[in-house]
Amino acid sequence: MSLTVEGAMRQDYRGRDRDRGWDRWQKMWWIVSIPKPGSMPPSAAGLDGSAPSIEQAARALVVTARSYLRQQQREPSTRSVWGHIDGMTITIEGLLDPAIPERQVVEQIISVANVIPAPAISTPDSETRRRPQQSLTSCDLDTQLARIQNWTLTRLGRDVFIAGADPDPTTVEPGGSVNLPADLITLFGRSDGNLPSLMPGYDLLNRSRSDQIQALWLDIGADQRERIPEFAAAFDPAALSTERAGTACELFLPEFIPIADGDGTTLFVDTREGELSGCVSEYTAEGASDGWLWPSVADTFGALADSLEAESVFMTYYRPVVRDRTLFWNREPRS
Repeated sequence: MSLTVEGAMRQDYRGRDRDRGWDRWQKMWWIVSIPKPGSMPPSAAGLDGSAPSIEQAARALVVTARSYLRQQQREPSTRSVWGHIDGMTITIEGLLDPAIPERQVVEQIISVANVIPAPAISTPDSETRRRPQQSLTSCDLDTQLARIQNWTLTRLGRDVFIAGADPDPTTVEPGGSVNLPADLITLFGRSDGNLPSLMPGYDLLNRSRSDQIQALWLDIGADQRERIPEFAAAFDPAALSTERAGTACELFLPEFIPIADGDGTTLFVDTREGELSGCVSEYTAEGASDGWLWPSVADTFGALADSLEAESVFMTYYRPVVRDRTLFWNREPRS
């Protein structure tokens, strides 16, 4: 069994946390998600905590995860898991395998953490932060999806959307309370077997996969609130659900409907009440949404269609490139 730890660029939320007084009890936050075998829909246990340093956070992550596995009497697994330390996303293979010494896993995590530069501390502001370019064309979703379909047929030689084989996308799942907006019904009806990486860093979801991702985030949030009294006291899901759509949110709510997902980050539609109901936002594994990115699903795919057709930047930093009839996204340097 080999051990692999992959790193991604850190995203810094410490300035925001200090503004909210979290530094009283949180130093360097870590979190790891342990899949629950055989659960339907798939779910995970979210384990987290804080430590004064990267080294101590890495050790706490590994020791806590291994202790949890022993308590659950889990069989060794080769399955990879994702974790986060100090805003750094990591994918770990071998954490669920007791044959790999804890010290080895810890040292590998520390090694990756030390080569990924931390950004300057900043405080995101959902009203003033830089937002993705909006579409300047019609905001009808069918039109935008047709533009993308025509582009992929011409440039890639294949369909990008396949009619959904899922159950009726208008069906509300047992225990669910959210009726889907019309644009989501349209999208889920055409998003089975779609092109991987149509968006940079994300794969589009069909309705079944959307329900699974939603259940996963809700389980992680409920687990955090159960184990961390300070977190539960600070963030009440019932109160957050009454805030207006598009506002920043520290918890994933039942009103958030995932439409795309990639390595611990989810694009979702915010169906809370308000002028921006139906807007598209991003939720990260650090456990936060900083507010809306696009005002609607149609605007999201309109901006994507604009980018593909004009080979212009999408989501602030990504430019589409086609090589050998395959779509790639090149990250542009920050200005």
